[in-house]
Amino acid sequence: MQTDALVNELTATLPSYPMEELKLLSKGLRQQGKLVFDFGTGDPTLPTWEPIRQAVSRNIPEVSQYPSVLGSDELRAAHGDYLQRRFKLAINDDLAILPAQGCKEAIFHMALSLVGRAGGRRKILYPDPGYPVYRSSALFAGGIPCPITLQPEDNYLLKPWRLPREQTEGCAALWVNYPHNPTGALADEAYWRQLLAWCHQEDVILLADDCYVDLYDPVLDQGSSGLRPMTPLCFSHDRVVAFMSLSKRSGLTGYRAGFMAGDARILKPHARARANFGLGIPSFIQAGAVSAWGDDTHVEVRKKIFAERMQLAGTALMEWGLLEAIPQATFYLWCRVPASAKGDDLAFCRRLAQEGIIASPSRWLSEGISGYFRLALVPDSEGIRQALPLLKRCLL
Repeated sequence: MQTDALVNELTATLPSYPMEELKLLSKGLRQQGKLVFDFGTGDPTLPTWEPIRQAVSRNIPEVSQYPSVLGSDELRAAHGDYLQRRFKLAINDDLAILPAQGCKEAIFHMALSLVGRAGGRRKILYPDPGYPVYRSSALFAGGIPCPITLQPEDNYLLKPWRLPREQTEGCAALWVNYPHNPTGALADEAYWRQLLAWCHQEDVILLADDCYVDLYDPVLDQGSSGLRPMTPLCFSHDRVVAFMSLSKRSGLTGYRAGFMAGDARILKPHARARANFGLGIPSFIQAGAVSAWGDDTHVEVRKKIFAERMQLAGTALMEWGLLEAIPQATFYLWCRVPASAKGDDLAFCRRLAQEGIIASPSRWLSEGISGYFRLALVPDSEGIRQALPLLKRCLL
């Protein structure tokens, strides 16, 4: 019996997840004995802060029991303290929080509660390039995925008010992601207020993927540029849900810990839905998350490390004409392929792989955008220094 007779059409035809493809490529190169510099998947390899590890190990229970989808009192308090400390937000009857097993599952499952809202709205708008789960979550929820191509001249800001009415009509929700993966673009207060005004006018739920909100150049803490990353919750709770994660803030990608914060009218019924999904966070992971959310010192260390890596790699890439400016947030560099590649990002990334460099072609991070490649600055500074001459060799 054919596979497509055993699963539905969506599952049968869904392409491979890009990050899994990159892992296979990296594994294959290592099996060939190549020295691999993996800039493909955004999975930093800095050691986990020791107090987090200690909190986890101390709280592994002798008897394992089902965790609540609502999380422990200590975890919810840690989330609230973080929001107050970082954004001056206070949990109240209008602003609710809900733990999650990292941002990815929270992003994926949110569509299940929003597709079909407000009389049958099914469209989910999202940035392109961007996180592939925005699209797949809409599809699995029976929604209509609507990618919005981001333009360099707009500083990669998604501006739905410029879209034709037929494109936004029937929109249930809109995803944004600033700091932005893969470009590192930032949003200022004026943008957030204009976007919120549009969402309120059109009755569209604003979904803010704030996974990278704490990963930025420390210089932004000192200046008055207005580009220090913020969440739209700073300006309104009305029809807004933000998604926070420890994956990038604390490097806990394997722990799977994050939370949602936003409009209680959305998150309270969504919590009832999530109780059916089996998404409670193990108690010992919750303990580690409490430790991580409660500390900012280890985050400052991580910010400095990634800012140094961005300068190191970015300076060379700008010199070679592949990068216009070094982003002030995330740890990604969104680079143009060299002229010798004639716009073929896939071919160029294959050429890089021959030198042991894993990079993400733009077509794997978008819906048809070609001519770019993404470098995730996961290797340490020494690894970057070793990889740069190999990358330069591929420009000819």
